[in-house]
Formats: sequence, C-alpha cells, structure tokens
Amino acid sequence: MASEQKNTPAARSGASRVMAVLDALASADPAVFPDGMSVADVARVLGREKSVVSRQLKSLLETGMVARRPSMGYELSWRLFALAVRAGDQRLTTLAAPLLLRLAETVRERTYLSVLSDGEVLTVLSEGSRRSIEAVNWVGRTIPAHRSSSGMALLMDYDDEHILDLVRRGEGGSEREAKAFLAHVQTARRRGYTIADRSFDPELVGIGAPVRDFTGRIKAAVNISGPAFRIEPHIQSLAGHLLATTRVLQSSLGSDVRPGAGPGEL
Repeated sequence: MASEQKNTPAARSGASRVMAVLDALASADPAVFPDGMSVADVARVLGREKSVVSRQLKSLLETGMVARRPSMGYELSWRLFALAVRAGDQRLTTLAAPLLLRLAETVRERTYLSVLSDGEVLTVLSEGSRRSIEAVNWVGRTIPAHRSSSGMALLMDYDDEHILDLVRRGEGGSEREAKAFLAHVQTARRRGYTIADRSFDPELVGIGAPVRDFTGRIKAAVNISGPAFRIEPHIQSLAGHLLATTRVLQSSLGSDVRPGAGPGEL
C-alpha cells in the first residue's frame, strides 16, 4: 500500500514541484544572484506563492539538498552534487556493460572500461574474448596512467606540463619516459584514439579512446587489449569498432537511450 501511495498523481506532482525548485537554483546566474537566491527570487522565477516556495525550500534544506548562505540566499548543496556524481558513475557502468560485451564479441579481444583515480588507471568493467590466450582481467586493480592505452585516453585533455609531471612522479617515471608518453598522447589527440604498443607488457598491445559526458569532459576510457601478434595487423579496423562503441556510449550518457545499441551501430 505504501508503494502505491508514493506513485499517486499527487506524489508525482509534488516531486515535479520540488524538481522545479532545484532547477531554478541550478540555473541561477551567479552574476545576477552572487549571494544565492532568496525565497522571493525563486517564487518569481517559478510563478508561485512565496509561502509555498518557502515551505519547499525549508524541506529541501532539512534533507540537505540545498544550502543557505550567511546572506540567507539559497543554493544547491554539495551533498546534491555528490549524489549526482555517484548516480552518473552508476549510469556509466550500466550503459557500458552491454556495449563492452558487444565490442568483445565483435573484435574477439578483451575490452575494458577504466577511470582515472589518483593519477592511476582503475579498471571498473571488463569483458573477455572467450579465447584461450587473452589479456588479463584487471577489474578493481590500478596501473600507472603512462603504462596503458586507457591512461593516454584519460589524459588527452590535460595540458602537456601536467602530463609530464604526472609521469615523472609515477612509478619508474624518468624524464625520457615522460616525454615519450607525452608524444604518444599528442599523436592520439590528432588521431582520436591511443595505442599502447607493448608499454605495459612486451607481449600486449592496447588501443583506447576517451568517453565524454554531456559537457564534453572525459569521464572514462574504453580500450581493447590483446596479444601483439593479433592486434598489430588490425589496429585501424579495431580502432574503428572501438570509436563506434564510444560514440554510442557517449550518446547514451547524454540522453535517455536504454543500454545497448542496434545491430548496425558497432
């Protein structure tokens, strides 16, 4: 009975009104509202009674979804941002899982989804190639960013000096290695995908591409990794499948598209 009550038209309408308040705060121009929005400001934007908006803001303040400045102006809280980030991460892995599987089945090599964590590459998803000889499943493990195609992809938007410094401070990161890694990243920027040619393992080659969110920021990387003798002769073909997968994932992240792609999208 409780679940039915939560799904009533009145409940949905109430949720819509709350979302409208959050949207109003999120869209506030800092130049116009440098100290946050007052109750009157929000009421004017939404065309509602001040008393109604005041109650809604008080409720949101109590739940931690909004914060109030010393000036008494309201703004979105950091707690709300933290929840949004976690939701985005869950959405990323949910949408990526079937796409990684499709990519692995298409290219017949292991595929990975990775993110940047404290300057290292953390693998969060992986799908096997179903072959007897394949790259290792690295889910939950980290490697230095300058030792993988995913690391190159995740750092593509960083400025050159930051990349050099990151490698220098990393495990075994000499000046020579830092400059060589930067050269690979610069080439990848022009080409659109990265190649880690035996840089982590003398027998492995990886190809990576960044995944951007709706703001254009690199959020993750997808890569294909396998034995050099299988990957090297087909790099361009494999890269084409990889880029098609990242485009579908990016499109899904920026829309309400359900996980998975049509048969012609890989």
